[in-house]
Amino acid sequence: MPRNGKPSPHYLVSPLSHPRLPISNSKWTREQLLKSLEVAVPPHFSSPSPCPLTPCSLLQILGPLTTPLPPDLPPSPPSSRSNSPVLLPKRKHIPSQEPESTKRPRISSASDKSSQHNHYHYNHYQRAPQAPPQFHRSSSQPSNFNLRSEPSEDGELKEEPVSLPSRPSALPVVSPAVPVRRPRRGKMSSTAFDDLHDRYYKYGRMLKYSGDARFWSTYPSTHKEYRPLANPPSPNSSYHKYGGLIARLELVDSLVCFTYSLWSRDYSRRNCHRDTWSTIEAFLGWCKNKWQSEDTFGDREKALLGLIWMIEAFIRARTFYYMAKTIIDPELDRAWAKMKSEMVALSREAEKSEVASGGTASQLANGSQKTPPMLPSPASIAPASSANSTPITTSSDSTPSTSSNTLVASQTSSTSSSRSSHAINPAALPLPPHLLSHVPSVMDGRAPTPAMVSAAAKATVPFGPATVHGLKEQSTAIIAASYCMDQAQRYLSLPIIAQHYPTTFARMMGSSLAAHEEHEPDIEDEEGELLWPTQAVTGEGLGWVCLMGKAMIKEFGKDFGYTGLAGVVRKPDAAPAGASPLLLDSSRHMSVQR
Repeated sequence: MPRNGKPSPHYLVSPLSHPRLPISNSKWTREQLLKSLEVAVPPHFSSPSPCPLTPCSLLQILGPLTTPLPPDLPPSPPSSRSNSPVLLPKRKHIPSQEPESTKRPRISSASDKSSQHNHYHYNHYQRAPQAPPQFHRSSSQPSNFNLRSEPSEDGELKEEPVSLPSRPSALPVVSPAVPVRRPRRGKMSSTAFDDLHDRYYKYGRMLKYSGDARFWSTYPSTHKEYRPLANPPSPNSSYHKYGGLIARLELVDSLVCFTYSLWSRDYSRRNCHRDTWSTIEAFLGWCKNKWQSEDTFGDREKALLGLIWMIEAFIRARTFYYMAKTIIDPELDRAWAKMKSEMVALSREAEKSEVASGGTASQLANGSQKTPPMLPSPASIAPASSANSTPITTSSDSTPSTSSNTLVASQTSSTSSSRSSHAINPAALPLPPHLLSHVPSVMDGRAPTPAMVSAAAKATVPFGPATVHGLKEQSTAIIAASYCMDQAQRYLSLPIIAQHYPTTFARMMGSSLAAHEEHEPDIEDEEGELLWPTQAVTGEGLGWVCLMGKAMIKEFGKDFGYTGLAGVVRKPDAAPAGASPLLLDSSRHMSVQR
């Protein structure tokens, strides 16, 4: 029924092509529906069929009307039907349906549409739209989805949920909040770098002492290595709950501080002090041992082990690069210059020997011949067609034409054999083809003879013990750097950082710094720009490794209440200045040279 004189938006179309009658949004009773049908079928209407259409007949067509369902039903599926021996076929499941709340009201023209169907759609439109389901799931939880669209009915077997293979979660989107672009420092003085060296060397010693002391305090009291702390943390603090992990964090933090300290001094002088870097090797092994032997769970903790391997790889790459640049390559340049001079000298001696041996052989050959014949008469050199010609023969059965042909052939064969003697087969020479250009040519411009090449191959240059030892150190460093980098990339990579260290990843990906600006960031800054470490073969990039490592330690430590220098175990006053009582036992490990 219309309200306030305004027509309702819903209409019922009669099968008798009667004008549409408004239907109010309120619930209709049987009497109201009967009354409306009497209005829809006027009394004077006559039906050609033997059964006239009356309100009662229309109600019979519609069937029994049940009480409409309330509009505030829960969104759960209808309850299971009562026990029935007859199993009806299952309804097909529609995977996705558009929300019908946005559709226009459906207008039915079929005579067999029941009012119950109309009430269902009416109640369906009155419901509030449901929130879309959440499909984000942790990568560590298996995804179980029930493919049934309705509950199991009596007499049916329940279908087990299908376990779909889980996949790793998508990489986080780079946060626009970081990095914060700080003002550039510009060129720093050597004094500023020396201050960085002294400060972080001191920080490294403090963290190392604290890490060792805290680690040994985590042993059981009956353990031979147990050493209690003078001022242990409170039982409710994170330093007590995660004592072993905090100790390992302090050790790797100490390693980063030591490395950054030594790098600062090298970077300011554009040099590499190999003797200084060798003092950190024992501590590198100590840190790796603690992170490998203890319980290390998950890729997030193993990434810090990869950081230790990467630090060692870059240290070794830096040492062999600067060793090659400052020691090995200049020494080899001098040796190669001497070698080329020696090759030329030996080749010239071989050439002179060939010439001398060739002249002596020709003289011996000429001396063994018989007395040369008399000069030929003019008649002998006359044309063969001359009438007064007298043939000159060397034997009784030879002719002039045969003699001349023999002489020419012998001269041609001797010339070709002398030329072919200078043709060089590279496979038969003692020197590789790329070194033949360093063998001088013959004096007349021809290619060097095999004897000259063989003589040049015998050239030698003496190497002193220092050069040989430097070459051995370089080859060892190259192999070691390759091995360390192979181990590092197993645990530490950009996808791992993006998944477990999103802040550090965002600081590197959104950076505007160049590879040669290692001195620009502040290592204590937690929001500034960073850069993924450059190639280790360049000899640089160690500063970027330290900056990234410090950021990873800070980001990882926040979840465990790690405070860095603020939470270290202080040295007792009774300890000698500059010495750690935990390092007196040399059987445990070697310390960094102090």
